[in-house]
Amino acid sequence: MERAVTYKNNGQINIILNGQKQVLVDADSEAEYLEALQKNEAKHSILREIEREMNSLVGMDEMKRNIKEIYAWIFVNQKRQEQGLKVGKQALHMMFKGNPGTGKTTVARLVGKLFFEMNVLSKGHLIEAERGDLVGEYIGHTAQKTRDLIKKSLGGILFIDEAYSLARGGEKDFGKEAIDTLVKNTV
Repeated sequence: MERAVTYKNNGQINIILNGQKQVLVDADSEAEYLEALQKNEAKHSILREIEREMNSLVGMDEMKRNIKEIYAWIFVNQKRQEQGLKVGKQALHMMFKGNPGTGKTTVARLVGKLFFEMNVLSKGHLIEAERGDLVGEYIGHTAQKTRDLIKKSLGGILFIDEAYSLARGGEKDFGKEAIDTLVKNTV
């Protein structure tokens, strides 16, 4: 189900991304105008780069809007922190749903790149995993395999392809242990 972005959110994003308009309009000379324009563009260059890459993907309009909203939220919080103001806390865990070949892994890589460039992640790498990478063969093995994978992905993104398969085996399946370990160890 597609969620409409409210005008309030659009306005907030526009204020952030076009925040230099007043400075640009009030500039006394063309040189000042161009300098202010370049500073504003440089400030948001990572978003522009991610947008270019996202635009090469067909569809995903809601995801493209969400990327802008996430960028704006992070940007505002960074500016608030610079000013010594209270910063909002938000878990940035995401779930991508779609048929095979629709770009879920590509989007996860782009999110990792965005978060790395904005200093949200220290490395920005992507670790791809599937059920076999998380689920062990005996009691206790699953938790250790899952913790090792989480540790390997620290500073980056852990992308679990077909994560639903962890829950398919029922209560006695080791997939449940993997889910429990993931929930317990994610911040």
